[in-house]
Amino acid sequence: MGYTLAEFAEYLGLSRSTVAKWNRTTNPRNPGREAQDLLSVALAKASPAVRARFHQRVGGLPQAGSGAFQEASGDSQAQVVDSAAQAEQLANDVAALGSDADLIDYQRAELSRLAVEYVHAPLPAVFADLRHVQNTLTQALRSPQRPSQTHDLMFLAGVTSILLAHASQNLGEHGAALKHLRAAATLATAVDSTALRAWTCGSSALFHEWSRRPAIAVSDALKGLQFNAGPQTRRRLLAIAARSAARAQQHDAARDLLARLDEPPDRGFVSADPVEDFGGLLSFPMTKKIYYVGGTHALLGNHDEAARFSAQAIRAYEVGSPEERSYGDLALARLDHAHACVGQDDFDGAAASVAQILNLPPDERITQLDESVASLRDRARRLGARQHRPAGDLADRLTGYLSGQPRALPSGRA
Repeated sequence: MGYTLAEFAEYLGLSRSTVAKWNRTTNPRNPGREAQDLLSVALAKASPAVRARFHQRVGGLPQAGSGAFQEASGDSQAQVVDSAAQAEQLANDVAALGSDADLIDYQRAELSRLAVEYVHAPLPAVFADLRHVQNTLTQALRSPQRPSQTHDLMFLAGVTSILLAHASQNLGEHGAALKHLRAAATLATAVDSTALRAWTCGSSALFHEWSRRPAIAVSDALKGLQFNAGPQTRRRLLAIAARSAARAQQHDAARDLLARLDEPPDRGFVSADPVEDFGGLLSFPMTKKIYYVGGTHALLGNHDEAARFSAQAIRAYEVGSPEERSYGDLALARLDHAHACVGQDDFDGAAASVAQILNLPPDERITQLDESVASLRDRARRLGARQHRPAGDLADRLTGYLSGQPRALPSGRA
């Protein structure tokens, strides 16, 4: 392509040292998976002359008109090989003409897969695949595109940013999550997607709720409701706003928002939106709604309602298909149920729900669990200070979880 090593590294979006390792004469390093995809995109975007030079060098093909080619022309086997190489080059050139559309279709399918896997698969593996999609889309957007393809690539990049924002938040990186959301909001504006705007508002509200700024969360969720989005998106915004209002001690507002959850959307609203179509984390099924309602009642101090809805959500997640079983939501629903049981003075029920949390594998212990566990621990500790032994036992076990040294529940409370 005529670039220096430093220029080529900048073009790929990689460090100079990474690219330099591929060029070392001693102990060279092969490009990793993400780098190979970036190179494939770069090759597809290159001029026909560059692609021809690449395939001639990689395939060991002699230059046309050279002595080597003339010498080989009398060799029938060499001619067969050369003919096949030319056919392969022609196929590559033709395929490159439609590479943008193919890339868009593939990345859309890949994001659908990752949105579904996000719900039930360990986060580190999903995060790595999301970074792979992000790199591919970023490299594609740095190359000239047709307007319609640029629009589609930017929309997919916005969806990727939302998924990466949630992954960053679940991994405890709130600042990184907000940067991904800013990218999603910018891309949503660029492609004028009301669905993407609504989802970005909802995710922003969710992150503010967990970062102990529930009043801002309410405002962000209500802002998202102004956009024309699908019924699941609307339900998500109302549920986040209701729980955030309860967390902010805005009890009347929380009850009003819970009532609106069952109201049909206003006339003129769409029946679905392109973000919901990805499914998985980017959907809001009825089980998730029930989980949110249970959590809102727990914050409002409605212990009976909280226990009922949380138990219903737990059962739905347990018997539902594995692809729809959100291990994060299931764990948080168990903690909501434990909170409700403590309010009902049912410490056997609370201990049973807590035991499921303490047995979670490390890669399913999302950061949001820590805050809910700490809240339940502090509540049980206050009761234990008044010689309430079951509460003291529960607080002791939860302290073990937070310190990373879980201890067995007392006999009869497993």
